Amino acid sequence: MDCLVYHGSSNSNIDSLRAHSSTHKVECIYATDRRVVALLYICDSNGDLDTKLFSVDGNVELVERRKGILEKLYNRDGYLYVLDGSSFSHYDYLWSMEVISFEKEIKPLKKIYIKNILSEILEEEKKGNIKIYRYPDRPLDVPLDNSDLIDKFIRFEDSGLTGAVDHLLRIYPEFSEIVNKKKRTK
Repeated sequence: MDCLVYHGSSNSNIDSLRAHSSTHKVECIYATDRRVVALLYICDSNGDLDTKLFSVDGNVELVERRKGILEKLYNRDGYLYVLDGSSFSHYDYLWSMEVISFEKEIKPLKKIYIKNILSEILEEEKKGNIKIYRYPDRPLDVPLDNSDLIDKFIRFEDSGLTGAVDHLLRIYPEFSEIVNKKKRTK
């Protein structure tokens, strides 16, 4: 990939990004060529438990799973790091908007301070770079009760991501009975 890529972070003191093991169990550095996607990764969130981030025909879409979570997560400052994209590539096991580098360490070319992440995301929405579904609005394949997360987090745990189901139940304790029933039937 011969372009610039972005990495979002709440950390202002990154001199170089270092590879780490991810949910894909690969030691790498993540980035994206979409500014709006990097903005969404600045915050410290519960990931899929807070929002559903996906793409439809190359367009970024975001679902707010719980009322007010976008304000809670993004009404704050953060940083975009601009990186040389030459060592980054997309692989089939990644989300379509992600690229990774297997370099052990990469120095950013530039650090951009974002005063208010939410304001920047809303500007990206106005430009047509993201479609946001605000709670309770959502596409048909995302149930209002967020029960689509149950099987997903059980699969995460089954694939070796220890504590995934516990994390799900901390945010959605109402799923306890369903999760326990599904685990018993395995």
